[in-house]
Amino acid sequence: MKDNYFDNPNTDENRIERQKKKKKGSFGKTLLMIVGMLIIAFAAFIITIKVISPDFDLVSLVPKQVMSVIKPQQETQTAELTTEKTTVTTTVPSTREALTYLPIEDFATDEAKKGNQLGNILNGGLVGSDLNYVYHIVNGEGIYRFYPATESYSRIYKTADKLCSLNLRGDYLFFVNRRNDKLYRLQKSSQKAEALADNVRHAYVYDSKVFYVTKDNRMCVMSLDSLKEKTLYNSVDETMNIVGVSLKRVFFTIDGISQTKFMTVDIKGKKNAQEFRAPCSKEEVLSPVMENGFLYYFELQENGSYNLCRYKYGAKDAVTLAENISAPSVYPITDKNRVFYATSKKENRLNMVELNMNSGEEKVMLSVSGVGEGNTLTVQHGDSYDFIIGKKSGDGKKVYVASGIYTGSTNVMSFKDGNWSY
Repeated sequence: MKDNYFDNPNTDENRIERQKKKKKGSFGKTLLMIVGMLIIAFAAFIITIKVISPDFDLVSLVPKQVMSVIKPQQETQTAELTTEKTTVTTTVPSTREALTYLPIEDFATDEAKKGNQLGNILNGGLVGSDLNYVYHIVNGEGIYRFYPATESYSRIYKTADKLCSLNLRGDYLFFVNRRNDKLYRLQKSSQKAEALADNVRHAYVYDSKVFYVTKDNRMCVMSLDSLKEKTLYNSVDETMNIVGVSLKRVFFTIDGISQTKFMTVDIKGKKNAQEFRAPCSKEEVLSPVMENGFLYYFELQENGSYNLCRYKYGAKDAVTLAENISAPSVYPITDKNRVFYATSKKENRLNMVELNMNSGEEKVMLSVSGVGEGNTLTVQHGDSYDFIIGKKSGDGKKVYVASGIYTGSTNVMSFKDGNWSY
């Protein structure tokens, strides 16, 4: 642009405009320099204060009018965050939910790996069987081995002590000695038993593990490989009973003064115990035992009798197998499609009954007369032979009888003085 009047008639105006722009640019630069110096000075001031007094509250330097605007916003945001966190936390229940369903595959236990039927164990565990023999405990004498094919027998372990919880697994027998409350393992070809655990009340073997309840009410599991004990649950002073085992869990009851709780805990002991069924009064449900995912028990009826029921784990309703059972005192024992239980059809008579769960047909396997109150009679099932063992009353006669499943009560054997006889 030219600065003469001939070439540019607006020369003066343009010059004035250029001078204004120069002034504005110079002022802007000066302002930026001042602001920068103030920021640097303020930063130096803050650093100096924090070095001299690290606990100095910088918020106190902010005017109250400004804080009155900032604080409500902060409190609102904090309240929103706190509410959100509380909501997430409360989605976790204060008590663990009942475990009322498990995949049926969890109950695919192998019959060949069971040490005994759990009903036998809960009835005292005096009889068990393997592929060839029936083994039975005679208190005060030891353990006998009975060969069904020829009905020959022999004593394989001698002791004057009372034994219970007989289990058979591989080359070994397992049992609990009532004299010292120890769990033992005995090789079938040996007379020397090995102590595995102390203070044991009853025990059940499945595969390579033994589950047991102690006298001080601990639910324990022991690997038969490492022989290391692990406590899965402790009920303090309430009585526990093992009622079932799945591939991953053990199921048990806890009996209080008036109530029964139904509990389960994982075998690895990594999770807390949970209820698998609602609690009930001790009279309402008697003698529960679980086999292969089915819970068998006696349920009280309005007329005072009991029904034998079967409940599939996770199902909606139970199935009634037998009705009008008088005062059941023993646990039901299941074997394949059959369930065995005891009932008093007539006064002072105890019958051991076999129920075919497919056809519904019942058959009396054994019967004992002259049974009084306070009797200690129990029933046991050993593959092809059934037993009634105990006393008729507190001061009554001893009973030790058996019969084959094909002959039932028509052909009964009695055991006395180390011998079986018809």
